[in-house]
Amino acid sequence: MKKSSGKPKVSIIIPTYNSGNTLSECLKGIFSQNYPFCEAIIVDNFSNDATVAIAKEFEVKIIQQKCSPALARNIGITNSAGKHIVFIDSDQVLSPTVIEECVRKCEDENVGMVRIPEVFIGKGFWGSCSAAWKNCYFVVEKTYGNNKGIMTGEPRFFLKEHIVQVGMLDDSLLWGEDYDLYIRMKAMNVKETSCKSKLYHYEPASIKSILVKNLLYGKSMPTFVRQTQKQILSPMLKHALLTFRKVLKDFKKSPAIIAGCIILLYLKAYSMMIGLIAGFIGRFSK
Repeated sequence: MKKSSGKPKVSIIIPTYNSGNTLSECLKGIFSQNYPFCEAIIVDNFSNDATVAIAKEFEVKIIQQKCSPALARNIGITNSAGKHIVFIDSDQVLSPTVIEECVRKCEDENVGMVRIPEVFIGKGFWGSCSAAWKNCYFVVEKTYGNNKGIMTGEPRFFLKEHIVQVGMLDDSLLWGEDYDLYIRMKAMNVKETSCKSKLYHYEPASIKSILVKNLLYGKSMPTFVRQTQKQILSPMLKHALLTFRKVLKDFKKSPAIIAGCIILLYLKAYSMMIGLIAGFIGRFSK
């Protein structure tokens, strides 16, 4: 990518593990940005698929290390040259104006972190149901925010110096590490805003992939609560109920989607609870 020519450089950090199915689209989104003064850093957890081969087709920095997503982001930050940092996942695609808009907001409005609205896209029936649920989930979040005591989404675009000042991400967390970073940023009175340009997030197409992810999230929750002293079950329940009401309203003419969302909600809650129990057992057995 181009040298900065006076404009602030942006470092885009992407943790990967067996991300071959989605990484190419993710990187194409980065290299299609209207703002060319970027670097892309992939921190790969020793994938055994085509992830690294795909990454080598693009002008990216590749670092391989055994690590969690939080540690991968910290490694990316340490090896970055940008004034600003963006965290995205390998199944996410930036629309062309995201980076340009976020830089402009930071520079012109003196903000230190920017939220990027997400649009979820699903392939196949279960992927479509999961995307429908998550799109409603984020509409609820935008509508109610903290007024209903729900957990709000986290910014993805940051001034690098603020991340360093708050001590980087907590790499002991496998879930909620981005929310924990946001909490610490807020405590430091870092100014935030939102952009209008979107990020597109591709949902897993299989139930198994969705449930494995929620199992890991549940297993990590006890650590998150212990580290942050934040109670999360009540806000999550409120958010889920409001989302369910939104799904019923928006998809009243699509009973199959409603049925799929109900089934996914039940299975995700069940797998997360199993993970939560396993997390507590692991915590107290140490």
